[in-house]
Amino acid sequence: MMLVFQAALMFAAIPVVDGTYSNAVVLVLLVTFMVFNYGTNLALFPSFAKDLWGVKNYGMNYGILFSSWGVGAFALVKIGELLKAKTGSFTMSFAVAGVLLMVGAMLANSLRPKAVEAVEPVAVPIEEEELVLQVAKAE
Repeated sequence: MMLVFQAALMFAAIPVVDGTYSNAVVLVLLVTFMVFNYGTNLALFPSFAKDLWGVKNYGMNYGILFSSWGVGAFALVKIGELLKAKTGSFTMSFAVAGVLLMVGAMLANSLRPKAVEAVEPVAVPIEEEELVLQVAKAE
């Protein structure tokens, strides 16, 4: 949901950034929500890594996840600037970011751990002598 919300913010920012719709309050709200989503990434990624890959190698897995997030941020800033240089506006940069966020949301949704089917308990008959022993131990 976080990635979809971020993508929606990217698409909503396009008319504000390219000048079609210029409103300072809307710009401040968009930036505020984008920054809140940045913090949401930091809050959700550790639990995502633990839930998906377990706690055995949690430190290593989260380190790789966090490092890849940093590398992606570095690379996409460069790509965003290249797109701005070619087109003259940030419209394409925000559109590409929104599409990549939607792809990320679909990938994250497909990585959900498989639900374990519940197995019905099997009734094991208890002999009368065993029951008496169990009651005696409990007292």
